[in-house]
Amino acid sequence: MSIENQKKLFLKLHNVSRETFVKFEKYHEMILYTQRKFNLIGKSTINQIWIRHFADSAKIFPIVNKFAKKLCVNQINVCDVGSGAGFPGVVISLLIKEFQIKWNLSIIEANKKKCLFLESVKKQLNLNFKTIYQRAEKINDKQHIIMARALSPLKTFAKTIKNMVGKDTAIIVHKGASWRSELNELKKKWKFTYNIVKNNKLIDDSNGVTIIITNLQEKL
Repeated sequence: MSIENQKKLFLKLHNVSRETFVKFEKYHEMILYTQRKFNLIGKSTINQIWIRHFADSAKIFPIVNKFAKKLCVNQINVCDVGSGAGFPGVVISLLIKEFQIKWNLSIIEANKKKCLFLESVKKQLNLNFKTIYQRAEKINDKQHIIMARALSPLKTFAKTIKNMVGKDTAIIVHKGASWRSELNELKKKWKFTYNIVKNNKLIDDSNGVTIIITNLQEKL
């Protein structure tokens, strides 16, 4: 699919303002420019950024927003673990600004070059998030919502984030076709509840899903 057709599909799926769309275009340009210097995203996805990365990240925004509205707290702490080039964190930040939502958004990334890229994006797009250059397992601040995309298997990820998980935390993760086996592995050592949201076929036809995990507790 051409870049222009990808943009049209993105706008069909996420009807953002012209101002926000221009910022997405600028973000796209920054990714392509930085990709020439080091491997920011997978090479096979360079020509599919608007669908494989932007639209796929934006799809969880309604899920995050719905959960956040249920919380009876003044400050909603949201974090993106292992954000890389900013997926889904920067995309969510753009949508937060679009809809004038006040969340404390942190983007956690252990790669220094990628952190510098994220800081540059924040400055040039005038976004409001905190970039944390650290391994996630070393962070103890409790989060209301934890997001992750294309990261480690669920059983590994649960160990990574366990110090950030509180009693009301929702964990929202993108998963591919192996999601069932990952859930079964997670059940061996963790107690939790979960919901599955199937991906829109226009974005992903690989049988991937979004998994929403709550009440995560390690078995004794």
